[in-house]
Formats: sequence, C-alpha cells, structure tokens
Amino acid sequence: MTQSTLPKLEKKQIKQAALMLSRAFKDGMRELFPDAEERRKKEPVIIEFHLRLSYSYSLPVITSPLLEGIAVWVRSDRLKKRTFWRILGSGCAPLALRIGVKTVRIMNTHDEYTLQKHKELVPGRHWYLAALAVDPAHQGKGHASRLLKDGLSRVDEENLPCYLETEGEKNAAMYRRFGFEVIDEFVAPGSNETTIAMLRKPRRV
Repeated sequence: MTQSTLPKLEKKQIKQAALMLSRAFKDGMRELFPDAEERRKKEPVIIEFHLRLSYSYSLPVITSPLLEGIAVWVRSDRLKKRTFWRILGSGCAPLALRIGVKTVRIMNTHDEYTLQKHKELVPGRHWYLAALAVDPAHQGKGHASRLLKDGLSRVDEENLPCYLETEGEKNAAMYRRFGFEVIDEFVAPGSNETTIAMLRKPRRV
C-alpha cells in the first residue's frame, strides 16, 4: 500500500486528537456515563485510551497538524483483541485506572461482541475504517471527503474491500456516496444504539 498523501498522527498529538474526537462525538457515551459532567471528563480519556492502544498496529491519518479531522485505518490481519497484557504493553494502564475497572469491563464486552460480528461479516482480507471524525469547528469544509478519498485510493490499489461501523442514517448516507453498502445492523451489549455495518467492495485502479 502506498504512503498516505496526508500526514500520520504523531504520538505527541494523541491527547489533542482525543479532545478533538470527543468534540466530534459529543455525548456519544451517554449510556456509559449518564451524568453529563462525568461524561465530559471521561470521554476524552476513553478515546485517548483507544488511540494509544491501537497506535502500533493502525494507520491514523490527519488532515493537517491543525487536526481538523482524523481517519484511523486498520488492516484486517492486524485486528487485535484487547487484553490485559496489551494494555500494559501500550502504556495505557494509567488511563484504564482513570476510566475505572467497571467501565473497562463494559467496554471489553461491547468491543469483543463488535469484533466477533466484524469477523463473521467480513472473514477475508480487507481494510477497516475504525474511526472517521472532523472537528465541529471545521465540518462542512470537505475534510471528511479528503480523508476518505485518501484512504480508499490506497485500499483500491490492493483491490480489497473496506468495512466500517457507524450509527445513524445521516452517517450511513454519507458513506453510501463513497460506495459503501449496509450489510448488517445490530445492537451490541451495553448499548441501545443500532450499529450499522457497511462494506465497500473491491475496486481495481
């Protein structure tokens, strides 16, 4: 796969990226943290936890050093289950303690179910768009399209499908414009929101 035309997120930018993602996904963890103040404090910590944990095996690409938007891509053969040893090895233990053991367990149950569904729906080699977000202050300026076009052009070079999960018809409609189709809908444990699973078939360059 060729190099991205956009810069890769650097480790020193992870905390800043987590804050941006928490603004983009504001109140996305209402079920996990019903209290608004607790949610405001813990959402960025959970997002930072995920970014740091996946950093070594994912490709997090940003629009620019200003972090208007980010896309996190993962090759299917690098998808990994979260384990205690991975948390320790990635240096995420302090973040896990800040999140709380009970919450981490709920997250694990949710993510294990989602990962199992992912593997059942797309068993072959593919790319996974794990996250795509644009800072609310920069939305409507084409940043999401730039991130998608950059990543999908590289996916197409390998002639592989691309899988993602999203929520809401508005998001699904946006991805449809880039060739994704809905292949399943499910509700993961610990959530009342419907997850929409989407797949983009291989396209030779």
